[in-house]
Amino acid sequence: MRKNTKKKLAPIVTALVVAAVALPIVVGVMKAIGLIGFLSRKGVGLAVLAVLVIYGLVAAAIFVGVLAAMRERLREIDGGEEDEAKKY
Repeated sequence: MRKNTKKKLAPIVTALVVAAVALPIVVGVMKAIGLIGFLSRKGVGLAVLAVLVIYGLVAAAIFVGVLAAMRERLREIDGGEEDEAKKY
């Protein structure tokens, strides 16, 4: 086992927890948009649809951002960033 494998556990677990929270929100919003899209033909306003789209985009941005941050952190760990910082 590599020396830095234990250091990688925290960013991976954190990303998985945030993804587990954000992904169901995105899926739920997408399902709601489909329902609202159906209801909008029946007379429900577009304001509700706009709010749901914005809410879904924010949750998706959180999901993608956390995965990108995890990837960058794992690269830093592989590059020995923490070992370099110990010298100072």
